[in-house]
Amino acid sequence: MSRIAWKTLNSGESDRLLLAVDFAAGSRGPAQFADLAPLLDPQHTLWASRPPGPDDQVPPTGNAYLDWWLGEVRASGAPVQAVLGYCAGGVFAAALADRVADWQPAPRLILLDPELPATSGLYEDFHTAGDSLGALLTPAELDAFHARGEALKAQYGDDQLPVVGRELADTFTAAVAAAADRLDLDEDIRDELSGAFVSLVSYLTAATTLSPLPAWSTATAVTTTTPDQPVGHDHRVPVAHDDLLRSPATARALEHLLAGDRAPAAGKAG
Repeated sequence: MSRIAWKTLNSGESDRLLLAVDFAAGSRGPAQFADLAPLLDPQHTLWASRPPGPDDQVPPTGNAYLDWWLGEVRASGAPVQAVLGYCAGGVFAAALADRVADWQPAPRLILLDPELPATSGLYEDFHTAGDSLGALLTPAELDAFHARGEALKAQYGDDQLPVVGRELADTFTAAVAAAADRLDLDEDIRDELSGAFVSLVSYLTAATTLSPLPAWSTATAVTTTTPDQPVGHDHRVPVAHDDLLRSPATARALEHLLAGDRAPAAGKAG
């Protein structure tokens, strides 16, 4: 079956699925589930989420994203063993696990450095993404781009992520359009340049419409620092946040949890 909402990272011996939710970008610094997949026992079948793109016409709401992902999961007929969520992906993971429980026994919910969607992080992503356009923008355009981001931060602070996200996405798209017009780039290249950041904004905006904290309060988390929000069981691994999904220690912790052990040998319960 051809899938567009999920990418197979491991085709394991087991028919049970591990669903992994994260916003994966090719140039992102932090490790991704694609880095973790080779470290896991080969018996596991691991699918990683793909966010909807502009052509998929999925509105930026939590329920719309859940429908986007769950259609292919349900159609596969495979039982879901666990749902994993990294950072803001933990918001979606909690809701996915709850929805999957509508047609099968509830899957395990495992969070990895869970975070609520934050406007402060989106500003950082905006400026980083702008710098990646440095070869296309003139110095004046790049200065104006960063100035717009700072102005929005001064206006909104760390509140109103959906509003700020829309403004930042419009600014980013306009910067790409200006460079594309000057360089005579075609529509496909324009869409490629602006698509990742616009998709990130939609992903985080959709996450703000969900309420994961009740599920998090009874879930298991594998973390590098104390979670900002209460979780049921916190198992610490001695790695940096950016390395969490590429660490053998994380893979060992997950293996213990998936095998049914409450506490990994190298971790501690919080």
